[in-house]
Order: sequence, then C-alpha cells, then structure tokens
Amino acid sequence: MTQSNIIMLAMAPLIMWRVYKRVQRLTVRQQSRMWRHWFGVIFLPLALLTMGAFLLTHPPALASLLFGTTTGGLLGWHALRRTGFERVGEDYFYTPYAPIGMVVAMIFIVRVLYRVYEMFTLGAGQVPSFGSSPLTMGIMGVVAGYYLVYASGLLRWRLAGARDGAK
Repeated sequence: MTQSNIIMLAMAPLIMWRVYKRVQRLTVRQQSRMWRHWFGVIFLPLALLTMGAFLLTHPPALASLLFGTTTGGLLGWHALRRTGFERVGEDYFYTPYAPIGMVVAMIFIVRVLYRVYEMFTLGAGQVPSFGSSPLTMGIMGVVAGYYLVYASGLLRWRLAGARDGAK
C-alpha cells in the first residue's frame, strides 16, 4: 500500500463525517448567520469568475460551467421559494427545502468520489486536470449557482427583517 493510499484511508472517516454533517444541515431548521450569507454572496462570484478566467482556453468546459451556474441558480431560486422562514424574538431561523438541496449535494459528492476513484485507478499523474472536464465544471457551476442564489435570498430576507425591526 502506497503512502497516498494510507493518507486517504486515514482521512476517509473525517471526510465522510463532514459530508454527513453537511447533508444533514440541508434537512433541519437552522439559525440564520449573517456571516455565512455574506460569505456565500462574496466568495461564490469570485470563485466562479476565477474558474471562468482559467477556462477561457477550454470553451466546452466554460460553456458547461455557465450552463451549470444558470441551472444551479434556478434550483436555488426554486428551493428558496419553498424554504420555511421564521423569526423568534431577535433570532432568525430557516428550514431549507431538503429535496433540491440534497440533490445538489449528492451530485457534487458523487462527482468528487468518482474523481478520487479515477485518481486511485489511473494514478495521480494520469487523471485529467480539474478544469478540463465539462462534466466537473457543470457540476461545480450547479453547486456554486445554487448556493449563490440561496445565500443571496437568505441575506435579502435578513436585511429586510432588520429594516422592519428598526421601524
């Protein structure tokens, strides 16, 4: 067994635990945290622009990223319309619409697992580069678009609530 295999086996429980906790959060009532919403609204467009800049020389992957981002944005908008919002005193809570969030998370997780499988079967040197796969870029676009729209909607809800509370 190689050193990289041992490292991956040692990290597998941590990775699976984080995946489990992330997917679990898609189904339960959560307290709204402004810093998370701001982080999504600021970081995701920067990440998309960076990926897009690197993909200028790979038009199929760039097109896939743009299509995935649009699709993810539509999914985020649809999920946001079905999200439960509530305010308890000074605290804000929301319950995400689980089916769409779980589908987005699962396609991302499956793609990551497939890339890890490729790395182990083909060897790290023979795995196609991250940005050369239109499928990977499409999935990255779906995830980024979904979370960008969702974070934007949550931020808008919170800011409207703060405005209403100040009156």
